[in-house]
Amino acid sequence: MTRPRMTTSRVVLWLALVASVLRLAYLTEHAGSAFFAVPILDEAYYDGAARAFLGGDPQLIAGGFRPLLYPLFLALCYRLGGAFDVLVALAAQHALGVLTVVLVALMAARLWRRPAAAAVAGGLYALAGPPLYFEGELLIVTLFTFLVALNAYLVLRAVGGGALAWRWWLGAGLLTGVAAQARANALIFAAAYPLLGAVAERRRPRRAAALVALALAGVLAVQLAAAALAAPLTGRFQLLPSAGGVNLYLGNKRGADGMIPRQDRPVTYGEAYRDSVEVFAEEDYRAALAAAGITPPATVDPAAVSRYWLGRTWAEIRADPGAWLALLGRKVGYLASAVEIPNNKSFGFVAAHESRLLRLLPVRWWLLFALAPLGAVAAWQAGRRPQLWALTAIAGLHAAGVVAFFVNSRYRLPLWPLLAVLAAGGVTWLAAALRRRRWRQLLVGLAAAAVVAASSLLLAPPPAGWARDYYFRSLANLTKGRLEAALADVEASLALDSTDGAAFLQLGNVLRARGDLEAAVAAYRAAAARLPGEPRIENNLGVALEELGRTAEAYRHYLRAIDVEPSYAPPWVNAALLELRAGLTARAEDRIARAESLGFESPSSIVARALLARARGDEAGFEALLAPLRENDEETVARLLEEHGRPLAPAVLLGEDAAGGSATDGRER
Repeated sequence: MTRPRMTTSRVVLWLALVASVLRLAYLTEHAGSAFFAVPILDEAYYDGAARAFLGGDPQLIAGGFRPLLYPLFLALCYRLGGAFDVLVALAAQHALGVLTVVLVALMAARLWRRPAAAAVAGGLYALAGPPLYFEGELLIVTLFTFLVALNAYLVLRAVGGGALAWRWWLGAGLLTGVAAQARANALIFAAAYPLLGAVAERRRPRRAAALVALALAGVLAVQLAAAALAAPLTGRFQLLPSAGGVNLYLGNKRGADGMIPRQDRPVTYGEAYRDSVEVFAEEDYRAALAAAGITPPATVDPAAVSRYWLGRTWAEIRADPGAWLALLGRKVGYLASAVEIPNNKSFGFVAAHESRLLRLLPVRWWLLFALAPLGAVAAWQAGRRPQLWALTAIAGLHAAGVVAFFVNSRYRLPLWPLLAVLAAGGVTWLAAALRRRRWRQLLVGLAAAAVVAASSLLLAPPPAGWARDYYFRSLANLTKGRLEAALADVEASLALDSTDGAAFLQLGNVLRARGDLEAAVAAYRAAAARLPGEPRIENNLGVALEELGRTAEAYRHYLRAIDVEPSYAPPWVNAALLELRAGLTARAEDRIARAESLGFESPSSIVARALLARARGDEAGFEALLAPLRENDEETVARLLEEHGRPLAPAVLLGEDAAGGSATDGRER
């Protein structure tokens, strides 16, 4: 019986099956993780932006700070998923992962013209841990990596020539524009097209120029169409998102670590989640205008903000060119490093504590990084130079874009498919040397790969530790009501980093949820000492003090939270509830109106409005406001009415002012 002949089609089908089984196994495992369906940091931004498309807070998608393709993708998944929105979104991302495996195999088949090379390339990508991990995160990177891989496949077809090559050139240009709607860095790929046109059509310069012009026209057409479609959402027509300027500054300023976009100072914002970098960029731009004697406009121009930060970037580089060059050198080293540098959550932490499958998958960055140069040599020797130029140009340009900003695991992920294609050539090159007993070629190749692998393993940044990961998992466990697990995680975080004010805030939140109020107050005070001026700390400290019966102290902390950040709504409601108890009705009404103007609504704010109606003698309004809330959660309504219905002497809140009556006129002090 003869063995079935290996074909590219068979290889692709088997790879798709293996990749699908692995992803189904990971999705099943991930569903039991504390992190599942709890968006954190950038995930929270994209989750909120997607829900804004479905009728949530439009502020997250206004202004054009980030591209909108990924939030649109998430919104579509959420709409289709209904109650299983996040599950459907992650399943869709795993499907994109499977398609990326297929594209890697197809690129390898086109470059090496051997099904075995396609099997090796697809297998290397399918069995890699980091790409699988990021498919389970609500982040741009999986969609962007798929688009980069598809773009690279189209470019490989384009440089192959033929009568219909123009279709592939146009398709590549269009895909570059589409990828830029996920991450604007993709526009750098357009710089490769003139070179690739010259390589692919070196004997026909006019044809090369026409094909390159066609590709660039595709890029521009998508950019213009996307800007026009996004204008009603963002409030302006802009070809590029405005995040580039401030991110370039944060990645290149003096003191930057080259890995994390650390702001010059912490920022605060309202109840709705906002990108802290966006808030920082706008606040400093407004401050610069004010310092120059210019009154900042009510709504800033994002392009002007970006230009301001570009100017700050060049000023930083000119101030110390030597330090900047050293920073670039470190970033190049980080790009080559075997370490998966975290940005949000850490791949290493999740692999060690949340996923056995990620620990077992054998392919890591250093392996691809070591084999890819051998594949480049093999492609050069085999005369596949246009295709080699295409892959290395896209990989090199993306690497340059990463180094220009920040280097971490998720930003370099789009390089994985491209390196897997080249690495497959390295494997087949070594296998051919072994099969043909070319011992010198084999030993030289293995030695070169070993040197590159060793450099990748040795070029490690300073260990970041897992303090933030324990903190993030504590957030997730608290969200899911797992109080003991949340407490253990935040204590582990603080054992590793006792300077983190956010972790002390989380400790206070967990302790308050457990009913340990005195310990919660101590944790909040420790948080305030490390993060002075953070309104959430002041508000939550006030809540804990109020629950302890220390009402006057609680009121002072609510007012302090309001002074620190007037756009943060909860302390307005909490202060109003105390004022209603004290009979300061006009003052409470002002605060409730302010919370409403901020778009804030919670069970406490509804109860506050109801109690205000009762204080005005509107019993029917009181019942009407509470009726919908009672239908959903009668127990919560009863508890809140009991807590906030007890009378309170005005002097408790106003102290000496109450005796003279100067503070009882219902106005803000």
